[in-house]
Amino acid sequence: MFGDILSISRLRMGTDGNGIATLVVFFDCPLYCEYCINDFCHKSQKPFVGVQNAVFTPQELIEILRKDDIYYLMSGGGVVFGGGEPLLQSKYIHKVCTMVDQRWAKRIETSLNVPWDNIKPVLYDMDEWIIDIKDINNDIYKSYTKTDNKNMIENLLKLRNKVSKDKIHIRIPKIPGYNTSYDIEYSVQWIRDNIGVEPEVFSYIKTINR
Repeated sequence: MFGDILSISRLRMGTDGNGIATLVVFFDCPLYCEYCINDFCHKSQKPFVGVQNAVFTPQELIEILRKDDIYYLMSGGGVVFGGGEPLLQSKYIHKVCTMVDQRWAKRIETSLNVPWDNIKPVLYDMDEWIIDIKDINNDIYKSYTKTDNKNMIENLLKLRNKVSKDKIHIRIPKIPGYNTSYDIEYSVQWIRDNIGVEPEVFSYIKTINR
């Protein structure tokens, strides 16, 4: 079993949950967001020029993660799986989660817009689900991501029923040229009413890759 990994970013603070974390970034994503900062994750469209895809066995990845074991334990941090869309490689991630020190925090950053079968392998592995929902309005979501949000919403409702609410961290971006303050507030209220958590609203940096 191998993970198709774009990058491994160590000693991160304040960007991926509490504590010091290592972010493992995976190739490929079902979304094509206008301001994506990792657009080169779409290897079938734009290979990461000059850099060979890095394939790691779970054990090889664990050896890298262990380099910062003391920082995770001292700060409450751990490993964060991101992308791209990490859930496209959820079986690999599950294997890694069974091998890590269980005192490490295990988090995943996801759009949640994948088949439910991709979620099930890691459903109970994660201490925190960091979910960027873009926007609840499907017209806005589809205009920005080139993808429908029906699957994401269905998965979000299923996840709500499977894991405790304190593990769900929902992020709603202010997307320049796509959603207004009214749209954002509608998304915030929908999350409050249907998921029962208080979402985080944040701003995207406008960078056009295409």
